[in-house]
Amino acid sequence: MKISSAAQMRQIDSDAINVYGIPEIVLMENAGRETAAEAVKLCGGSAGKTFCIITGCGNNGGDGFAAARHLLNGHAKVKIFIIGNTEHFTPSAKINYDILMNMQAEIYQITTERDWNRLQISLTFSDCVIDALLGTGIHGELRENMVKCISILNSCNRPILSVDMPSGVNADTGTVNPVAVKADITLTLGLPKIGLIMYPGCNYTGKIVVNSIGLPYSLLSQDAIKQEAVDCDFVENHLNKRPRDAYKGSCGKVLTVAGSLGLTGAAALSSSAVLRIGAGISTLASAESLYDIFAGKLTEVMTQPLPEIKPGILGDSALSVLQKMADSYDTVLIGPGLGRNEATCKLVRDFAVSVDKPLVIDADGIFAFSQAPDELKNIKQTPILTPHFGEMATLLHISIDDLKQNLWEIARKAAEYFNAVFVLKSEKTLIAYPDGNIFVTTTGNAGMATAGSGDVLAGTIAGLVAEKLAGNMAAPIGVYLHGLAGDLAAQNGQAGLIAGDILAALPQARRQIDKC
Repeated sequence: MKISSAAQMRQIDSDAINVYGIPEIVLMENAGRETAAEAVKLCGGSAGKTFCIITGCGNNGGDGFAAARHLLNGHAKVKIFIIGNTEHFTPSAKINYDILMNMQAEIYQITTERDWNRLQISLTFSDCVIDALLGTGIHGELRENMVKCISILNSCNRPILSVDMPSGVNADTGTVNPVAVKADITLTLGLPKIGLIMYPGCNYTGKIVVNSIGLPYSLLSQDAIKQEAVDCDFVENHLNKRPRDAYKGSCGKVLTVAGSLGLTGAAALSSSAVLRIGAGISTLASAESLYDIFAGKLTEVMTQPLPEIKPGILGDSALSVLQKMADSYDTVLIGPGLGRNEATCKLVRDFAVSVDKPLVIDADGIFAFSQAPDELKNIKQTPILTPHFGEMATLLHISIDDLKQNLWEIARKAAEYFNAVFVLKSEKTLIAYPDGNIFVTTTGNAGMATAGSGDVLAGTIAGLVAEKLAGNMAAPIGVYLHGLAGDLAAQNGQAGLIAGDILAALPQARRQIDKC
């Protein structure tokens, strides 16, 4: 499902009008009709119901005016409240406003304290509220009258339908400054906006309903829109089913290089996730003094001891062994719990640039490259890196705050510069590709903020890469399935969820897709 920025959506609207010849008023009519239909669903009918519509003076308000007409024609009671200067209506909004005036609709412009009191009373006796205040037209901090209106809406205890965006949510970032409408349903027009998917914006959307309002499909699916939300349909379309004549060797073989003293759990989780997501063979290579620990922890995962320079610490003595081993595997995962010894970091870099295999680099493997970031460009095949914000900031030598302030652009530039796929782990994980495409997950929950969750994700992605059924979409599909497994595990509660619960739920998550 493509997602758009506010500017991209404005360009789509412009092209629909100027290239395809669809009058703006037609698009507004479609939006108004669909808004009314969703409001009727929310209220369980229209006849005899009371709808309170709050509008601005832009095209989002015009959508609200058009919706009011359809509701009135459905024998509903409708009250419209306008925030702003009615002399500043957009042309199409003015047309729909004039129609309502000719219909003698009940319209109030809020200018005095008495008008605010009337709004609050009307909300109290309404069955449903339609928020058509701002849409995507928010820049910076809200004006005082908008803050007051939104605060009143949020305290009215009535179901709220927002048109396109909950008013107060930035369409490009999901930021809220300082308040936003808490919608029960958001009817987003054309394409979902980035701010509906990202936090904190997604906390305000309620159920998201997408309607094309008659915009040409070619505009909504164009390659120039380089953002996409990863949902069940996306995964089903990109993840092939396992053939009936599969055997363990054909299902993918993954070599995981991980673990050090005190960090054996990371290695065990990541190498086990390789199998849980569907790969046929998983081998964990780690320092030889850790062998007995892993022999006790792991049953299905094979273990390979490596020569060490100190107990539990790998260095250059392991390089030739790993290079030879890698020849027998489809994918290599390196980094979980590996440690940050200087010799280990050098081993990671030397090994990564010497092998010609798909690489997934996680955790301490990413830290190893933070000491020499440009060496990432010397890796033979496009690697997948799975950093959290701290690891990404360290790799790029910037602050976490700077990263968060311009996350999407920095992710795109880093992916292109290093010719790498970046899986930026957070409450809404982004997956950035070197060609500029960014994918964002739609699964996952706060319970997954637990130690070891990232290790399970790294193994999940590596297993999908090796299985070769997900093509070059193994990273976003892995993120989606990992999040879905977390959602399944959270059915028993988010508090107390541990990484092992996510690991155990991976087959069930995969099965849900295979059933499609």
